[in-house]
Amino acid sequence: MERIVVGTDESEGAGGALTWAAEEAERHGAALVAVLAWGFLDQHRATPDTDFDREYGETDAAAALDAIVERVLGPDRAAKVTRQAVNGLAPQALVAAAADADLLVVGARGLGVVRGALVGSVSQHCLHHAPCAVAVVREPAASSSARVVVGVDGSETARRALAWALDEGRSRQAEVEVVNAWHPPYVGAYPYDPAALDLDLFEQGAQDLVAEALAGQDLTGLPSPPKVTVVSDTAAQAILTAADGAELVVIGSRGRGGFVGLLLGSVSQQVAHHAPCPVIVVPAAP
Repeated sequence: MERIVVGTDESEGAGGALTWAAEEAERHGAALVAVLAWGFLDQHRATPDTDFDREYGETDAAAALDAIVERVLGPDRAAKVTRQAVNGLAPQALVAAAADADLLVVGARGLGVVRGALVGSVSQHCLHHAPCAVAVVREPAASSSARVVVGVDGSETARRALAWALDEGRSRQAEVEVVNAWHPPYVGAYPYDPAALDLDLFEQGAQDLVAEALAGQDLTGLPSPPKVTVVSDTAAQAILTAADGAELVVIGSRGRGGFVGLLLGSVSQQVAHHAPCPVIVVPAAP
């Protein structure tokens, strides 16, 4: 990873995303670029509670960005951060800034009724349109263990996600937990008859799928061999269950069964919305 872009403003959620992005950049030796989108009706201030300014311009936005970065990171860490104040809407500004980035980091926005966290419109736009991997950082930060969770389903995008998760495991010296969910087929309009199916075959097939995925990966430098979790459940729920207490979830943007041309699949969207920790969504190969 060489370049990380993070969207920021004066909100608590954006501050959490900036802190997480700075730690990720230090961990990987990557350059960090903080982007603040501003407009005539979207003014950001170095000093809070300042009145609307008819003369507000790029200099004011740049000063606000400097103040935010230094307040959140402190002067020493802030000195390592490149800043870009962009006149425009935040979703489009962040996607454009990430054109040559390896990772775009955004804060989760808004609260929902399901597990307490839903991504907002800016994060949602970035998940669907960014040309690189996107990290959605929860607010407030959840307590975490040294564990990275990754979902695999046999797709090429899932293999890319697995490689990313293993790299995170090495850099964090964290256990990597590889999750696969299986479920028996439905016959016609009726659920399967347990007596008519050997469920052990489905379990073994899932185990073999994970073993095959791991066989093609670099497992060196990890603190321990990857943990394999194979369960009978929906893919999203299996990953969300494993994510409880983890410090990071990594998932491919689309898995098997996705519609051609769809950038973000239903599983990755559910995980990005509801995981209790930061989530990195890895795109398909260009």
